[in-house]
Amino acid sequence: MINKPIRQQSALLLTVMFLLIGLIPLSGCQSPSETTDAGTTGRPTTTAGPVTTAEATTTPEPTEPTTLPTTTAGPDPIRVNPLTGLALDRQESVDQRPIALMINNHRKAVPQIGIGRADLLFEMLVEGGITRQMAVFADVLAIPEIGSIRSARHDYIELSAGLDAILVHVGGSKLASEQFRKQKIEHIDLHVFEKAYWRDPDWKSNRGYEHSVKTTGERLADALTPNRFRTELRDDQGTAFQFRPTDGFQPAGTTPATSVRVPYSDYAVATFAYDPVNQVYSKGQFGRDQIDLANDQPLRFTNIFLIVTRVVVLPGSVLKDADLESGKGYYISGGTRQAISWRKGQTRDKLIFYDEQGNELLVNVGKSYIGIVPTYAKITFGD
Repeated sequence: MINKPIRQQSALLLTVMFLLIGLIPLSGCQSPSETTDAGTTGRPTTTAGPVTTAEATTTPEPTEPTTLPTTTAGPDPIRVNPLTGLALDRQESVDQRPIALMINNHRKAVPQIGIGRADLLFEMLVEGGITRQMAVFADVLAIPEIGSIRSARHDYIELSAGLDAILVHVGGSKLASEQFRKQKIEHIDLHVFEKAYWRDPDWKSNRGYEHSVKTTGERLADALTPNRFRTELRDDQGTAFQFRPTDGFQPAGTTPATSVRVPYSDYAVATFAYDPVNQVYSKGQFGRDQIDLANDQPLRFTNIFLIVTRVVVLPGSVLKDADLESGKGYYISGGTRQAISWRKGQTRDKLIFYDEQGNELLVNVGKSYIGIVPTYAKITFGD
């Protein structure tokens, strides 16, 4: 019988021998996953998941090397002005809320200054036979010296809110003030932001105190601090119109409209004359061109939209009220016109235009004029 120490020694010797025998085949051999030639491998060294026994002992079929796509960092794409469809002059203004300014259009208050630079210009009756205009800019810092600024009216709250614009005004009607408060509409009343405006002393002497308020984009920008206002556009706002490509200009229709006359009242008559060379309309009023005092040039627009709707006097008031739900009208561009329909609805809803087939209207890029015209006004067109 072999004693315990001898059994232990024998077992130890056998274990050492088996280990030495197992190492002999590895001497001078190379794993198939190691480098065989400079930079090449016989098989992949990584797998898509845990390695099983079968995967470890089976050599896969050779495959073509995969070339991953490369990306090249380039300049940001040009971002368009949501009000004109043209490239923004200042790319930093991308996705910023537009600024809409209430513009005095009384005969004593013309010529205005700065409004020729606006991307959009609205016009409608506000009281009696007097119209007021609203100049809208996509970029606050694009606003030059501009005036004169007047009080807010409730229908202009509806139009500016549909663009997600911040309305700038000096005071307002009782109805407008109530709407600002009840619907929590952000706006800049220059009576509150006194550093954002001044009264031109010459205008105050020659035109009248109420026709003398001016401002600039820089002054307004100082008031637009994030703790006071939401300065970025709503995510779903989009552009004001469905624009054609920049190089895709087309006349509005097939019916000639080289001149247009829009009688808002006996007092306020807007006229437009087409320039075929530059493909724009020049605006007139009070029997002469409506000029911008900054350059003594008439206001010019690529597109004219005339919204025909019911306009009435509010009970117990002199103020006018326009139905901005939906209706018919005209799109005028390129010396021609076509009949259109339009829809707005609630305060913050966009104003959308449709062609004669009921599709959303395709609009030429450029500046636009939008007039809200009473159904009783007789619009005339010239060939």
